[in-house]
Amino acid sequence: MTKRITIVAVVFVACFAVVGCKKNKTKPPPPELSVTLVDPGEAPLQTMQYAIAPETAMKSILTVRDLESQTEESEDAGDAFGVLPGLKLLLHAGPTVALPNGTRYVLRISKAESILPEGVTSRQIDEAQQGVRALHGMRGRFDLNRQGIVVDSDVPWSQGQERIHPRVAITIGNVRSAIATIPLPAEPIGIGAVWEVRRPLRIWSARVAQVTRYKLVDRQGDSFRVAITVQQTAAPQTADLNPKLEMHVRGYELRATGQALADLGLPLALEAEMESTSAADIALVSPEQTEPLQSTRRSVVKLKSKVEER
Repeated sequence: MTKRITIVAVVFVACFAVVGCKKNKTKPPPPELSVTLVDPGEAPLQTMQYAIAPETAMKSILTVRDLESQTEESEDAGDAFGVLPGLKLLLHAGPTVALPNGTRYVLRISKAESILPEGVTSRQIDEAQQGVRALHGMRGRFDLNRQGIVVDSDVPWSQGQERIHPRVAITIGNVRSAIATIPLPAEPIGIGAVWEVRRPLRIWSARVAQVTRYKLVDRQGDSFRVAITVQQTAAPQTADLNPKLEMHVRGYELRATGQALADLGLPLALEAEMESTSAADIALVSPEQTEPLQSTRRSVVKLKSKVEER
């Protein structure tokens, strides 16, 4: 894998732990990680909180596939970002541990497989498979409060993670924070309630604003279903990829829609599916030349979970 890929990947792997880096668990989450209620919905209104029993363990299958993609780039630009593999991951969460105001669990990737598009070279296949293999065994500890917000986490760096494709790492981070556990507002809500979470992200070291909006469409006891929309935007800016390479962002936008089925007694959603469309217009600028890169991509993310018998 080229040096450029390694440097960019370091930025993205950090996104796996971007939520809840505070060590003082008594402090509230920073504003960008708080839930904002937009519409309380229809009466009757009830406060929804997670109450996860100790020793709860879950197993999930996460798949990410490209439905359509188109990129206009030079060979050097391709080297900088590499081929984007689809992937299939087997995740394990738990057993959970009770905390005074929530729960703790370890999320572990026990199996990783790459799903590659047609027409890739043998070198690209090898690089992509190395990166996906590096995911095997990756784990992190997450502390959730009763709203489902990560208030503390620990994702230790392990050897080989620098080979993970950057866009794969950010996908995992987004899935975990946006749909793996559905954050809930502190206020009482009813069917039709709408709330949102705003988060700053770093994509290719560029500053990106993300807004995730949830709508409660159904609830049966502890089980509930939400519709989800995600929007990412980036203003024109210049970001450094390495000391000799800059990225000039001329435009970037991602929109995603989907739904999730979750349970107040479980740390992970039982099922979720999101389809996204993104468009990026950037230029890689070095002392020798300027290389344009325009890319559009349509992808689907699916998560399917079940409780593990212990």
